[in-house]
Amino acid sequence: MLELVGIRKAFNKGTPDEAVLFDDFNFSVKKGEFVSIVGSNGSGKTTLLNLVGGAVLPDAGKVVLDGENITDQKEFIRARKIGRVFQDPSGGTANHMTIAENMALAENKGKRYGLGAGLGKKRGEYYRELLRPLGLGLEDKLNVPVGSLSGGQRQLLTLIIATMTPIDLLLLDEHTAALDPKTAEETMRLTDQIVREKQITTLMVTHNLRFAVEYGTRICMFDKGHVVLDKAGEEKKNIDVDELLRIFNEISIECGN
Repeated sequence: MLELVGIRKAFNKGTPDEAVLFDDFNFSVKKGEFVSIVGSNGSGKTTLLNLVGGAVLPDAGKVVLDGENITDQKEFIRARKIGRVFQDPSGGTANHMTIAENMALAENKGKRYGLGAGLGKKRGEYYRELLRPLGLGLEDKLNVPVGSLSGGQRQLLTLIIATMTPIDLLLLDEHTAALDPKTAEETMRLTDQIVREKQITTLMVTHNLRFAVEYGTRICMFDKGHVVLDKAGEEKKNIDVDELLRIFNEISIECGN
């Protein structure tokens, strides 16, 4: 479903600070997998998402999605098939626009249309039905600017927006990190529900080892651009937070931390 083949990515090229993160890196994800990705800062987790989403281009190698080589495809083109939720709750919405306007933009991405056509009575009721399960009362605030919402409300709205149209892949970039514990739990519950119901192939980068263990069908640990742990199915179910933390600490000690 998703393949990264022979990827090379260096930063600060041509300077004394040049650093090669990925070198002949290969990684694949099967259709329907929900992959939790953990690792220390600088291990390559977010760069992986950026390579897949198009925010960063590889120096060599290719990115293939559903059999199509998208290596040189612009980020906004990939967004038609790839949804993404960032750590910053304001990253996936236009804060000066209303909830309804944001949802209309998301629903019509890649199409030519006028905002007025997307905000009719029928559309409004559809948006309310999407928001009602959140239990936040957002279905009654369609005309409220997104910027006036709390961080948790915005992140849950962003998750709905990212998945309201058919997508092939969902990228979650530490999407619970900026939330309070209660809201983070609710966001993960909703994430799991959406991924399961819509059967969306998902890559989730997280520093929360418990979330990585409890959610998803596969877990990968990155270190310096390499996958040092990869468990799926029953193997994934049998791993616990203490074991994951032990492996993480062993790597940290080897690196001199």
